[in-house]
Amino acid sequence: MTMIRTLVPLQMYVVTYELAYGRPYSKFEELLLKAINEASESGGRTSQELERIFQVHLRLLTEGLVTLIQEGWVAMAQRDSQIHYLVTAEGRSTVATGRRPMRVRTAHTKIVRERLSGQMARANDLSLVTANNLRRLPRGTPRRQALQPKIIRTKINGGEAERLLPRSDNQHEWVRWIDSATRVSQDLHYLPVRVDLDADKVFGLPYQWQHLRDMIVQEVRDRIQQFEADQEFQAALGQLMQSRPERMPSVGGGESTVDHWAAPYAQTVVSCADFTLSGSLGRGLAADLLARAQGSALLIAGHLDQASAVALRDVAIGLRRRGVHCDVLWSCDADQQAAEIGRTISAIRADDSLPGKLSFNRQPATTVADMIITNTADGPVAAVGAGLFGVPAQDDELRPVLRITDPAAVAQLSRICSGWWEEVPGSEAALPVHRWKHLAEQWAGNLARTPAAAQVPVVCPDDPSRDCVGKAVILVGPQQAAFRDRLTVEPSARYLRTEPDRPVNEIIADLAALDGAVGRIFRVLASIRQRVLLPA
Repeated sequence: MTMIRTLVPLQMYVVTYELAYGRPYSKFEELLLKAINEASESGGRTSQELERIFQVHLRLLTEGLVTLIQEGWVAMAQRDSQIHYLVTAEGRSTVATGRRPMRVRTAHTKIVRERLSGQMARANDLSLVTANNLRRLPRGTPRRQALQPKIIRTKINGGEAERLLPRSDNQHEWVRWIDSATRVSQDLHYLPVRVDLDADKVFGLPYQWQHLRDMIVQEVRDRIQQFEADQEFQAALGQLMQSRPERMPSVGGGESTVDHWAAPYAQTVVSCADFTLSGSLGRGLAADLLARAQGSALLIAGHLDQASAVALRDVAIGLRRRGVHCDVLWSCDADQQAAEIGRTISAIRADDSLPGKLSFNRQPATTVADMIITNTADGPVAAVGAGLFGVPAQDDELRPVLRITDPAAVAQLSRICSGWWEEVPGSEAALPVHRWKHLAEQWAGNLARTPAAAQVPVVCPDDPSRDCVGKAVILVGPQQAAFRDRLTVEPSARYLRTEPDRPVNEIIADLAALDGAVGRIFRVLASIRQRVLLPA
């Protein structure tokens, strides 16, 4: 067996973030608090008075009172051998605003990013070694024995880090705000791994980095003479690894499911009406969403050509006419088209008399996803997919679009997009960065501070006996390759590969041949546990 030990180079970040906490404010607790508040000038309410008002069992009433007392909204006072319940200043504030006051704490956590593809993980989930540890080994020169870094980016996207930030479920904590990384070290921390060249396996990688296997094996093969010449270091590194037991299950250490293996950026429940495949249906879904847009809209367009840039321009001008503020982040594949596309996007600002304001990047951004995020009368909504800014000539192409109405998922995507804006040079990105961080905070807070609504079943129009709801998992950047690799071996999921230029009717025919396929295309996608891939 040819076993080589090597080092995955890392960047280390200290992320500062704010956690808000407290349990949701139920309707019964709201009414109970209002009843006590109404009697604040007359000395409060007794439990007997509250029983007469609400006509509920004493146990339920007691539970509600205990919750209000624990939240600090209600206090107790004894008068004439009776307990009176009085509203506090925080309780009056809650009644006045219709929601609980937030309690916030600041937290810090260490995040590492591997420098081969850019994936992140919690530092305390990995068995890391430092450059100082390695220099004490015979012939210990970390940069010589480590794999070659391929990622030079040093800034962290707070939205990308959100899924890794520790929080307490018992305290009902949610992430309120994420600051940029306050510190970063580069190539001072490493993840040691063992590479079996005979079996093409890498031991010591966490599950969320298992897509690095082929890259690592190939580089070790290319540098095999260098690694084998450092036998003294190889043996010492092996002893160091044995003294540091793995903190997470690693690739090669047994089978595991995708859900155990990595947390995606966002998960949401969607129905038939939320998913389209063809270009024409995708444009229709986007038009419906934008017709309901209020306040601000974020339009993100990757891979623009001149025709789709014109479509994006017309969409943004239409929103501005209605008083909706537009933030447009665009990128393109062909450098020679960038100047012309930039002029087309700049034309959105031509009419200064329009009530809606505009922010946009003047130079192409790093390639991003096609996405729309906005607020509506029914709450925040996002749409992701290739069909959002298409043109009629693409109506028959496979250009899927997914609509997301879950406020938690929309808030997560909003934070990610805010991080993309932070990478835009110049001052033009400052307003969009703040706006979409603030809206993410607002949406996540509103959701966490209200009772969870029961999921309403959606009947499949093609088969009323079946539920027309499925789970979408949204992936960003390097997660794509990692999830695809795991999907091929996960027994409970099937993965269909398609080419963008294949006619949609051929895709439908392929899917209809799968076991359990019923009627609409989404029914089949839901049955194979739909994964939505979101290119970075």
